Amino acid sequence: MNTLAENVLYIYLIVFASMLIFDITCIFYRKANAKKMKKIENKIEKIIDKEKEEPTTRHVKRLKRKLKKTSYLISYTNVIERMPKEERENYLTQLKSVFLELTPYYEKKEVILQTYFVNFLRENSYIYSDNNNIITKYLKDSTLSPSIYLRENALNALYNISNITYLKEVFYNMNYMNINHNNKLITDGLMKFTGNENELSTMLIQEFSSYNENFKIACINYFNYKKIKCEESIYKILKDENELQEVRIACIRYFGSIQYKKAVPILHDLLNDKIEEYGVVSASALRNYKSVETTEALIQALKSHNWYIRNNAAESLIKITKKEYIQKIVDKIDDKYAKEALNYQLYLNGKEVTR
Repeated sequence: MNTLAENVLYIYLIVFASMLIFDITCIFYRKANAKKMKKIENKIEKIIDKEKEEPTTRHVKRLKRKLKKTSYLISYTNVIERMPKEERENYLTQLKSVFLELTPYYEKKEVILQTYFVNFLRENSYIYSDNNNIITKYLKDSTLSPSIYLRENALNALYNISNITYLKEVFYNMNYMNINHNNKLITDGLMKFTGNENELSTMLIQEFSSYNENFKIACINYFNYKKIKCEESIYKILKDENELQEVRIACIRYFGSIQYKKAVPILHDLLNDKIEEYGVVSASALRNYKSVETTEALIQALKSHNWYIRNNAAESLIKITKKEYIQKIVDKIDDKYAKEALNYQLYLNGKEVTR
């Protein structure tokens, strides 16, 4: 009669053997699948080589049928990606009818296949960029998908064609449907826009009030990174105490890189705001506004109980004042934490003062 320990050992060995068989089967399957895909790719490559100058009707019909198969679509896109850019563009431009027909088919497929198809469209925007057709409609609809992967690929496809009207429409719809797309992804997408930046910025400012928090932050960050001159508009947003906290913080960062003297008094006030995050960012932004008033405001901020405000205020003071004046501040101030903040920043900048 087997003991409990022996039974456990047998179960363990059976499980181990099953896992080993499964792993070996997967390895052979992947190798066989890779070999099969390579064979398909070689076949597609030969066909495209004959058809790339002027695709025949037979080739077009074949693609409309074959590209509905996942394995063929993957192999086809792999071959396309290896083609020289101009050659690929010339070839695919002649096959618009193929992708116009494939779009309704993939629109009904599961999200992972839709995402793959949309990614292919994103990489080859000349297929659909010349008019508002069934493909652009599908891309717009995809920006409302619950899947962030499909949404992001669809948005990037629309950024690639740099059509402000399309962006205005999809941004409005996404906000109306309360879709909270990540603000960093939106900013990164806007940075890829190759059309008229001033027209895009004007549109974003005009639509700003209808946007949710993520879109507002993304727009302000875009203005900041691109150094878009829309200071008065950002100033009005910053002044609005009813505006969302993170949106106002994005405004402060904007004025930290785009100088606007009208905003300085608000930045001074925010140093002592009950929402300490405002003070942290304002202390950093004020390094770009050298003045007696700013220096005095930063000296007071050194006494804050918040380490980040003290630290940023000290760093800004060092940027806008001479070492001799910093020495006077250290001698005069009776707050040991303020002195620590100053000396720490001086140390980081390769300087020293006496306590």
